[in-house]
Amino acid sequence: MSELIGRFHPLIVHLPIGILVLGFLMELFSRFKGDKQDAGTNVGTGHALSLRPALSFVLKVAVVSAVVAWFTGWIMPKEGEFDEALVRWHFWSAAGLTVCTVLVYFLYETKNIRLQKYYFPAFCLAMLLLTLTGHYGGSLTHGANHLTAPLTAKKVAKVNDVNTLQIYADVIEPIFKQKCWSCHNESKQKGGLLMTTPEALKKGGDGGAIFVANDAAASVFVQRLHLPLEDEKHMPPEGKVQLTKNEIRLMEWWITQGADFEKTVGEVEKPDQIKEILKSYEEREYTVDTKGLKAIAPEKITKLAKNGITVIPLNEESPLVYVSMSRDTALSNSKLKRLKTIKKNIAEIDLSFSNMNDKWMSHLGAFENLTKIKLQHTQVTSKGLRHLDDLEYLQSLNLYATEIDDKCFDIFGEMEALDALYLWQTKVNPESVKTYAEAHPRVKVNYGVDENTFSDVQLKPPVIMAEKDMFEDTLRVTLGGTFRDVAVYYTLDGTVPDTTSMRYNEPFLIDKTTLVKAITTKEGWQTSGVGDATFVKAGYKIANIRLSRPPHERYQAKGKKTLIDFEKGEIFTDGKWLGYEAEHLTTTLDIGENQAVKGVVVSALEDTNSYIFFPKAIKVATSKDGNSFKSQTDINIPIAKEGHPPETKSFLLNFEETEARYVQVNILGTLKNPKWHPAPGAKNWIFVDEILVN
Repeated sequence: MSELIGRFHPLIVHLPIGILVLGFLMELFSRFKGDKQDAGTNVGTGHALSLRPALSFVLKVAVVSAVVAWFTGWIMPKEGEFDEALVRWHFWSAAGLTVCTVLVYFLYETKNIRLQKYYFPAFCLAMLLLTLTGHYGGSLTHGANHLTAPLTAKKVAKVNDVNTLQIYADVIEPIFKQKCWSCHNESKQKGGLLMTTPEALKKGGDGGAIFVANDAAASVFVQRLHLPLEDEKHMPPEGKVQLTKNEIRLMEWWITQGADFEKTVGEVEKPDQIKEILKSYEEREYTVDTKGLKAIAPEKITKLAKNGITVIPLNEESPLVYVSMSRDTALSNSKLKRLKTIKKNIAEIDLSFSNMNDKWMSHLGAFENLTKIKLQHTQVTSKGLRHLDDLEYLQSLNLYATEIDDKCFDIFGEMEALDALYLWQTKVNPESVKTYAEAHPRVKVNYGVDENTFSDVQLKPPVIMAEKDMFEDTLRVTLGGTFRDVAVYYTLDGTVPDTTSMRYNEPFLIDKTTLVKAITTKEGWQTSGVGDATFVKAGYKIANIRLSRPPHERYQAKGKKTLIDFEKGEIFTDGKWLGYEAEHLTTTLDIGENQAVKGVVVSALEDTNSYIFFPKAIKVATSKDGNSFKSQTDINIPIAKEGHPPETKSFLLNFEETEARYVQVNILGTLKNPKWHPAPGAKNWIFVDEILVN
């Protein structure tokens, strides 16, 4: 009950603040206006009698509310989240304020003329204590420097080239500072998490690391951002300023690129969506006259989106927009006509990999404020470019892999604002390119391989799908391509697939523990990376299981049944793992009666950022009576040599078929982090979720 009452402190504490300020203003009004009142005046205090009854009531409420606020603050649970020194300063300044408030009320009501002269000085002291108490309280909530932060804040300078920005210092940290630091600073560390330094971010909070380098989806930080707002684990909590969609995308991009604290924007891969978001960090000198141009109404943007046209404002201050119809192979004259209603707002348009052709180029010529056009991998020729003659603001034109020829250079020569051209894999002559480039030195002509040019044509691995990861009889597996008209090749023996492997045509069945690996290929495209998934078959249902020691209290899931419930875990916080810190684990499984046994599968998790490592070894022994065990097999597992995204593995231990009722599995942990780890020598964990007997 005391904890519940204490939690009302943030709500109650504002009452005495408002009441005391009101009382002090009434007192000041009385002192400045009292000489003009015809009604009698208290000579000792200078109060106009017309305000005396009201001020008396106000001070009574101030006394009661101050006492209640101080008491709730005293019993409020601190949960180890706050800086102890600040808590003490806040507590004792609040105690002084409470005592001073009582004193002010007493001196106001006293009839003793000698004491009355101390009333106003005491009130001034109360206001000073109120200021100090409020400052310390604000420091606990928002950080020790919250009051002076505006005076010391550095003005974010715009840059000419966004690629020179440091990803963390210039892009990510400002978001943390605005949206996260109020709850995760040196003075207040909710969940044991400090977010004001790279070292603290790498360490994480009470639940371990919050980022998984190269894997945003597995990062607890990202998962909490995507939880429903009403979920108590959603971050920032409900009532706080939330991250925007673009800020979340930037966070996910940073983590996917390795969550590096030193790299610049130019050193990492940037998807098109991220490039567009980063434009707001770059000084863009639009010469387009936007005076009188209104922003596009949200309902119009929604209507265009329903027709397959993506419209994104370039920034909040400008009515200009970026339009994307990339990869739209059903592009039509009527669809392009829909853009006429916003033609003056279009500054950039992406038609890459679409069926755009010369007939429809006249539509682009009507978009008078265009500054950038992407036409790579379309059917456009030099003839169609004639429609762009009058675009006086056009700065960038991407014609990679189109049918343009040398006739295009006459047109380019008339484009005065042009500063970037992409002409790789076209029909233009290299000598003509050289001649044009020499005559127009300010235009950057890209006529070689640009890694960003190919970023759009990289295939993704196929999606490997099944109803579950573990099965008892057979399992149906489906491989899904991530793009139309691709070929999928796969293997079932753990080898890396290529175009000589089995080609996927329809779903297939597996009847044993299988590692499926697959790739996607398409003519003219880069082959995907390898996708893989392991599906485990269980031979026996376990009648009973014994553990050598209980799991850690924070990671005990369903207890020992967790290891035989056929429920796979994904991340260490999903409640499906048994966790052991700096300990080994021995389990004994009872299959009910003596039967033929020839293998064991142990499913484990490795999340090096969270101090979780695969076992260093697993040993298997069997017994008919549960007393005398015979060793059957063991495996040694290499210790990770560097950090990597969270990974689950099913370790298969096969041995010569033998008759047994009891199977003993000894799982040996590494116990301490290796030397390369950010916290070398610290205790680490083993996490196990399933042990299966075949």
